[in-house]
Amino acid sequence: MQQNEDSRRSFLKHVLAGSAIVAGTALTGKQAKARGQKEVKRPQEMLYRETEDFKKYYESLR
Repeated sequence: MQQNEDSRRSFLKHVLAGSAIVAGTALTGKQAKARGQKEVKRPQEMLYRETEDFKKYYESLR
């Protein structure tokens, strides 16, 4: 009975040690780099117009 318990503990120790090694290598692995994606150049674009309603709203936030 004692030998059976020792082999179980040994097995669990090895499993835990192996999972710790796998987790450690996953965390410290190199980060993937994006392939040469071309940068999109956009002209100066205005996403919104600054109207009186926007000005009133921004003033109310202060």
